[in-house]
Amino acid sequence: MRTMISELIVGLSWLFWVVETAKPKCDYPSEQKVNTCLQPMLTFAAQLQSDTGMQLPVQGREVFTQLCSIYADFKDCVKGVGCDSLSEDAVDASYGYMCGSGQSLFEKHAACFAKVETEKEYISCKIAATQAIAEAQKNKATSTEAYLSDMCRAMDGYLRCSHPIIIAHCGPEAWKLVSTVTRDSLGVTMPDCDMHSALL
Repeated sequence: MRTMISELIVGLSWLFWVVETAKPKCDYPSEQKVNTCLQPMLTFAAQLQSDTGMQLPVQGREVFTQLCSIYADFKDCVKGVGCDSLSEDAVDASYGYMCGSGQSLFEKHAACFAKVETEKEYISCKIAATQAIAEAQKNKATSTEAYLSDMCRAMDGYLRCSHPIIIAHCGPEAWKLVSTVTRDSLGVTMPDCDMHSALL
């Protein structure tokens, strides 16, 4: 009789085979289709950034509801894409948990997140992070490595700054949600950015 561990290993091996054989990496036209589907989300993110100064994992209920609705539309739009899209992977990493299995928890804490966004301490964290990201943008055209390093440092600073504020106002469960989304997102978009200590 198989143990639970061996069943898990067999199951994971099968999943890896499916990913490698049934969903090859997308070619340029397929990625373009995904990017077309992505435009409403990018537009919303740009609007959010212009309104708040920075797109961060702490969002209020209204923003959260809008974002998940747009994410659902995105998933419908890319249903016909039969390859492994890097763009889709990045979106799923950022919003899959928040708008999927973690949605009820985000809804539970949405009001508290919205309240935190009005706290002076948190606003200071956001301003500092926004300034750090603006500085990082200056390196984008000349050095991708320096740009990613600066972006990683900016996110690290934001997380360390906001961590005690979110814990104090919303509790450890709320912080776990923020850290999960951040870790999943950075794992795809900036895999070399080590946020482990900042997310504890």
